[in-house]
Parts: sequence; C-alpha cells; structure tokens
Amino acid sequence: MNENLAAKLKNISQSPGVYIMKNINGDVIYVGKAKNLKKRVPQYFSGKNAGVKTEHLVSKIYDIETIISANELEAFLLENTLIKQYKPKYNISLKDDKSYPYIKIAKTKTGFPYIVKTRSFKKGDGEYFGPYSSAFAVNETIKTINGIFKMRTCTDNKFNSYAARKKPCLYYQINRCSAPCCGYADIEAYKKSIDGIRLLLNGKNRQLIKAMKQSMDVYVKELNFEAAIKLRDKINAIITINEKQAVVLKEEKDIDVIGFYSQSDKLDVVVLIIRNGRVTGTENFFFKNIYLNESEMLSAFLNRYYAKNLETGANIPDEIFIPARIEDEDKKSLAGYIKQFSSKKVKILDTESAVRNKNKNKYENVSAMAIENAKKNFFEKSGGGRAVENTENTEEANRARKEKEYGDAVFKRLNALKNILRLNKIPEIIECFDISNISGTYAVASKAVFRHGEKDASLYRRYRIKSKNTPDDYAMMYEALIRRFKNAADGKDPLPDVIMVDGGKGQLNVLVRAAKEFKETAKISAENMPAVIAIAKTKDERKHIKNNETDKIYLPNRKNEVNFGKNKEEIFMLMRLRDEAHRFAVSYFSKIKAKSLVTSELLNIGGVGKIIYGSLIKSLGSVENIKKATPVELAAVKGVNKKTAKNIYDYFHG
Repeated sequence: MNENLAAKLKNISQSPGVYIMKNINGDVIYVGKAKNLKKRVPQYFSGKNAGVKTEHLVSKIYDIETIISANELEAFLLENTLIKQYKPKYNISLKDDKSYPYIKIAKTKTGFPYIVKTRSFKKGDGEYFGPYSSAFAVNETIKTINGIFKMRTCTDNKFNSYAARKKPCLYYQINRCSAPCCGYADIEAYKKSIDGIRLLLNGKNRQLIKAMKQSMDVYVKELNFEAAIKLRDKINAIITINEKQAVVLKEEKDIDVIGFYSQSDKLDVVVLIIRNGRVTGTENFFFKNIYLNESEMLSAFLNRYYAKNLETGANIPDEIFIPARIEDEDKKSLAGYIKQFSSKKVKILDTESAVRNKNKNKYENVSAMAIENAKKNFFEKSGGGRAVENTENTEEANRARKEKEYGDAVFKRLNALKNILRLNKIPEIIECFDISNISGTYAVASKAVFRHGEKDASLYRRYRIKSKNTPDDYAMMYEALIRRFKNAADGKDPLPDVIMVDGGKGQLNVLVRAAKEFKETAKISAENMPAVIAIAKTKDERKHIKNNETDKIYLPNRKNEVNFGKNKEEIFMLMRLRDEAHRFAVSYFSKIKAKSLVTSELLNIGGVGKIIYGSLIKSLGSVENIKKATPVELAAVKGVNKKTAKNIYDYFHG
C-alpha cells in the first residue's frame, strides 16, 4: 500500500457515502457504497477473511476517492449512477435485456389496447411484463391470452382501415378477435379484459378467476346466458393454465428466490420468480471475471437487478430470499430504495434470518431449486454439459471437463497442439501479434485472439507505434509487447496461454526478451507465464502455395522449427490466426494512412507545421474550409502570419 493511500484510509469520514477505487493509471476499477465509510473501506486492506478474489482486487488499488452523502438511499442512487458511468471492471454489471422479450400491453389512440411481444423498452408507450428468458414461451402466452380474451392483434392503421370499411378481419371470423374496430366489443368490457390480462401476467390467477366468477353470477341472474357461457369458457381456460403451474409455496405470496453457483472467476445467478405461490418464470445471468467475495457479489447483484427492474416498471415481490448472508446495512439500503420508488415494503431474507423467523423449511425446496438451476446453467454457459463429480482436481477430470466444454473435435485439436508444442496445459486462448508499416511510417501493431480454436474479436487490440518512425520491425514489436504486458499488470488484459509473433526467430527473440522483463518486474512465476512461439512463412511464397506447404513454427532455445508431422489441422489453425492478425494490422494501418494523407497536403505548404495545422483546423473546422478561406481569414488564425496565409491561399488557388 502506498503512503498516499494509507493516509487517505486514516482520514475517511464515518458518514454514509460512496467509495471509488482506482488503479495506478487512474482508471476506476470498483465502486461501492457504505453506511459508514470509515468502517467499510479499511476492511478491504485488513486481510481478514479476504479470500483470493478480494486480494486480487486490493492488489490493483492505487488510490481511493470517497463521496459523502446525506443518507444511505442517496449513496445507493449515487453508486448506481457511477457504475453506469464508469463500468468498473470489478463491479457486477447486468447486460441490457435487449435479447430478452417482454410482453407489452400497448397504448393506443383507439382506446382498445393490444398485446404484443417486444425486445425494446420505452417508457410511456404501454405496460411491460418480463423480461422472459424464452421467446417461444412469450409467443405461446400471447396466443393463449388472445384466445381467451379475444383481443385485437392489429396495428392502429389496420384497426382504422377495418373501422372505415365496417367489416371485421379474418380473426373475428375464426373467433380469435372480438372486432372492437367495428363496434362489436363494448369498450368497458374490453377494459375489464385488459384488467384480467394484467392480473394473469402478474401471476394473480386466483384473484382473476374469483372476479370472473362473480361477473358470471351477475350474468346468470340477469338471464344473460350467452355472456355467462363465454365467461365460463374463459374461466375454464385459465383454470387449465393454473393447473399446469406447479405450486411451490402454500402461501399465496410474491417471492423472488435467488440461487447462484460459481467456480474460479465465473458465476451464474438465477432468479426464481414465484407469484401467488407458483413459479411463473426465471431469469438467468452469467458473469465472468468475478473478483468479489460471496457477500459483496450477492449485494452488488441485487442492487443492479432491482434498480433495473424499477427502471423498467417490472413487478416487485413481497419477499426476496437469498441463499447466503449479506450485510444488514446492504439489506436496509436496498429495501429503502425499493420502497422509495415502488411504495412497496419488501422483506429481504437469508438462511439465517429464515431460521430466526421459523421459515427455513418454507424456503428450503425453492432455494434448492434455484441453486440447482444456477448450477445447470453455469455448465451450459461455460461451455460444458455438467460438472465432473469427485475428481475435479485430477488430470483425468480436467481432460473430461475440457472435452465437454470444447466439443470432441476442438478438444482433440487443442490437446494435440499442447503435446506438439510441449505446453503445460491445453491452450484455451492464443494471441498473435503482427506489425504493419511502410518504411517505418504509419506504423501499427495488432493482436488477434483465438479462444477455443475460434477467433474472439472482443479480445482483439491494436497499437499505434509511438517510439519508432524508421524501419525497425523488431523495435516496433518490442513496444507493442511491452504495452501488452503492462496492460496485463494493470489488470486490463489478462494473459493468454500462448503468445505468438509473426516474423520467425528474430521476432521470437524480441518476444522472449519482453516476456522475461515482464516476468521479473511483475514477479510472476514461470507457471503463470504464457508460452511463447513464433510463426514464419517459407522463403519462396510461390513454392509455398504450389506445394501446399505449411508455415514454420519456432520455439525458444530450439534451433529447428517444430515438426507437426501429419497434424495439419493444428498448424493450419495457427496460420489462420496469423492471417487474422495480419488482416487486423493492415486494416488499422490503412485507416491511419488515409487519415494522415488528409493532413499531408497542408504540411507540404511553406510555413505550415503541425502546430499551425492544428490552429487552422481548430479555427476553420476542416481542410475544405481552409481551401475556401481568403488570405485575410487565414491570417486571422492564431500563429499564421501574412506570408504563410498567402502561401496557403496560393497553393490552392494558384
């Protein structure tokens, strides 16, 4: 811990507020809130029950800022805002639910709303229910609702078109719509149907059936048997739906049950949605690179999840049950936030509080169900089918898990590559670096990445070379690699299993040197360092293509290239990666060159250097405006004298 940070920890306020953790480069890496900053923040550095993950976070902290707030609610709101603003690496951040569908009761000028599936959320244009994990389930639900309540499904334009013709569409003829466009449906009865749909989507089926039975009794007393029969059919349809939903709680409460499962730095969280004692749906979230302890992770997830639900107007439960304990102040701040924005008092219970309240047995089954779903989803999302029981630490178990994770063909290829290159482990992530320039100008470097044998563009990086403008590919590669290793040291870009450079033995020596310097500076063990290799084409490219020869792979401290024998797929995979790195480097090089050529025209003019060029662009806005400017307008720009102004004008108008 540096002296500046130690001094700040001593002077932290005891007030509620937000703390912002930064790395050595000033990047925000974690944002948290506390009822008492003085009590919470120093806990990270105490070393008590920290765990490996928290220690990893703490090792990256170089500076801390705190913002005092008036109360816990204000701290909650500020924390949420700052996480959205900075997107810190070590905070849990829920992805947008754009890929998940909602059911919307859409507002309409006709006075007759309709039900529709949507993947976007826009405040003010209707009521939203969801998001749901299955698009098929949403379609089936809408189909069932429209079948029961005979709702319109058309847009306002079609509605008005049929209204003008006073002739209903085919849906009315097949008894799928009540034809409100032609006045066949009473607006008040239609509104009652909408109220019923709202109850149905909120899981309040029994309440809906009770209200409908009361209405049916009224129709019978009025001798309106046709209306009573229609209502009876609707009730029977809803009862059928109700019977398909499993009752998991005797009490007719709305409860969200949280389950989670984690291994290493990956985590899966499931929210089991229970309405009126019945499971009505689940939501699933999968996270990578989790560096929080269990309590902080759960608290962070709950904050993000319910803040988002409140923003989208989603249904809030009466109780939230979590399988592990979180800080009491975190419970209170979340409950206070929910109450502030939904006027609903929510109980947040964990295993300990459930035991105290003699409710443990009530939640045991549903909690186990949520955890089991999270475990199943974890192995599906991380690439495998199921966990390997009892043998997780053995080589045989790891092999079995990897084979399930990648698929047989990919696993065999990567495993063969491991054996050929004599690696310590299967190369899950392989990086390749390439350089592109013309005689040292417009120099760039690129990093392409294969994960599980396929490209992962999210991990690609490009580097504008700063240290060299003369033709020295080795120096350029060294700069790119040093910057890559520095990003790893700062926690921005984790190390791969293998780093490959394009250029043969010469570039391999550069890579070995950069890796050695990084290892010594960062004090990383040899086991945690990536393997290093180089790739090079044969000298005669035409012969290479004609004879279908493969590239050469070189390893450190080895004179001859690696013999791949009959294992062509493995070398072809490395060649594809090299080609991808080359393509990425050339595309960036072309972009830099094109941008630079725009400025070079001006820089050819006497008296115009980079500073004058910058002043011209800042003042006149573009090269096109500079071309059109008069000598007087040019001379008015800061740093441009009359002679230079005349030179510029004559250059374009001479």
